[in-house]
Amino acid sequence: MPHTSHSQTPDTPDAAAQGLTTTEREQISRRARALWQEEGCPQGRDRELWAQAELQVLKGRTAFRDGR
Repeated sequence: MPHTSHSQTPDTPDAAAQGLTTTEREQISRRARALWQEEGCPQGRDRELWAQAELQVLKGRTAFRDGR
């Protein structure tokens, strides 16, 4: 997913978004954007930052579900 400018945010990788609810995708998208901004808006790290955000969001969901 190429970026045309440094002001764009990470996009949802299609394969990673499968099996997620709309709410989960939105939460991951917000977290990925925050990570991207924290990293200085790097180009070419969309999938890496999305995966990191996905792990963080879904880990939180699992912990909540397990009562942690």
